[in-house]
Amino acid sequence: MKVLVVTNSYPDLPGSYRGIFIRKLCLALQQKGIAVQVLTPRVFSNSPFREVDSGIKVNRFWYPSHNRPLNQFTRAPIFAMIWFLLAGLIKTIELVIKEKPDVIHGNWIVPTGLIAALAGRLTGTPVINSARGMDVRIRNNRLVRPLFDIALKASTILTVVSPAMKSVKGLEKAEIISSGIDEVFFEIPIEKKPPRIIYTRSLEPVYDPQTFIRSIPLVVKHRPDAHFFMAGTGSLAEDLKALAENLGITDNVSFPGRISTREVADLMKEAMIFVSTAIEDGTSIALLEAMAAGVTPVATDIEANRAWVNHGIDGYLFMPKDSNDLANKIIQAISGEISPTVFQEKRAMLKEIISWEIIASRFIDIYSNVTVKSGNMAG
Repeated sequence: MKVLVVTNSYPDLPGSYRGIFIRKLCLALQQKGIAVQVLTPRVFSNSPFREVDSGIKVNRFWYPSHNRPLNQFTRAPIFAMIWFLLAGLIKTIELVIKEKPDVIHGNWIVPTGLIAALAGRLTGTPVINSARGMDVRIRNNRLVRPLFDIALKASTILTVVSPAMKSVKGLEKAEIISSGIDEVFFEIPIEKKPPRIIYTRSLEPVYDPQTFIRSIPLVVKHRPDAHFFMAGTGSLAEDLKALAENLGITDNVSFPGRISTREVADLMKEAMIFVSTAIEDGTSIALLEAMAAGVTPVATDIEANRAWVNHGIDGYLFMPKDSNDLANKIIQAISGEISPTVFQEKRAMLKEIISWEIIASRFIDIYSNVTVKSGNMAG
């Protein structure tokens, strides 16, 4: 079976982590015998237009990106987005005609899911579109919503990464398939650890990393031995370091910057608590990694997190943007009220539903069903 994956992001160069989980999905599909090609925008001028990544053919189309993704523009880049849509659609149709994939798999509804859906309609190819966390925020834009709705209607099958996303109009009947988790996290020993608290989300406003920093002096007042690690990069990186300095907590927090999946796993081996301060989210890969590693999750009390964290049973939920509540929940987590047996049982449950092998198998079942129904299977 041949699958064309159309995606907003995919690692731009060796060592890049942008869209890394899409690459992992592609590799898992390939290991199960699926011939995968990828189409993604060429965001950075030093990224190749074509390459073969571990057997995956990667194609990139040009648009006026100014060396940054669409979601990092301060104002809606209307001209760049129109160019993006047209260039992506033309390239997708070109690849469908040339490679004859059995199915197109779009990731993120706007803009690449819209491209996939339109190309599928124009070429008669079934389209699976996967909505991800950012889609919920984008849909709230009145200019984007009509495009979002067109993409949904033109798709053959829709999937979402969390139950919360099914509350969005048009996604009510979507199948829930979260992102996968690397095996390395399931192998981390679950044992007593010192009070090490980690944050591994991007340093961007939607993830509200400021609340994490502001909670630190409140925790340290009760537990002077607590140490915090804020891994990752983003537009707020320097502001967060300045905030830590202003609060007088530079000895209590480390900023290791961008780290690899292996390094995240190594960090979780030493961590007692994982914190997610996101004010909006789909299914957080970082949260799933922490739970797979047996690290106590402390996450915002939003619908996406309630699907995974049972407050007071296998983790803790706190009020978004409330550093006092976050600090109290971290102190509660440090006390070790939750039994290690609970984390062992949660890990076993997660392994049955979010390992990459399981996720790839579920998508392959969907591919097979839609191609049989459409008569598009090339054999």
